[in-house]
Amino acid sequence: MALKRMIALGAIPLMLMTEVGMASSLLLPTPAQLAGDWTLYPENDRAAGCELQLDAAQTLHGDLQCAEGLIGQRPSGWLPTPDTLALLDGSGSALVHFNRFKPGIFKWISPPKKILLLERKNKE
Repeated sequence: MALKRMIALGAIPLMLMTEVGMASSLLLPTPAQLAGDWTLYPENDRAAGCELQLDAAQTLHGDLQCAEGLIGQRPSGWLPTPDTLALLDGSGSALVHFNRFKPGIFKWISPPKKILLLERKNKE
């Protein structure tokens, strides 16, 4: 009985730490926080990249023809989620979900295993 009580009491701090850690890792960034200049490019081929601008109204500007060539469909908007940044088509449906990879960099692996990075340009 005493062993069960010790295990139960030991599990409480672990559960609390896990809940706090999970809650803090799923903070939804605002569109204003992600708005700005970004580069979309194949991993290991930055020269083949596209310059994109994400605006706070969640519309996408820049070299959209280049982006279409990389992801297979033309994006026109974007949407932040707690752990991804989605590029949207004209009807608002998600085309791709870029996962957080590093600070300021999101990563998408296409079905044929092509890796694309979406990297924020430095704010000045």
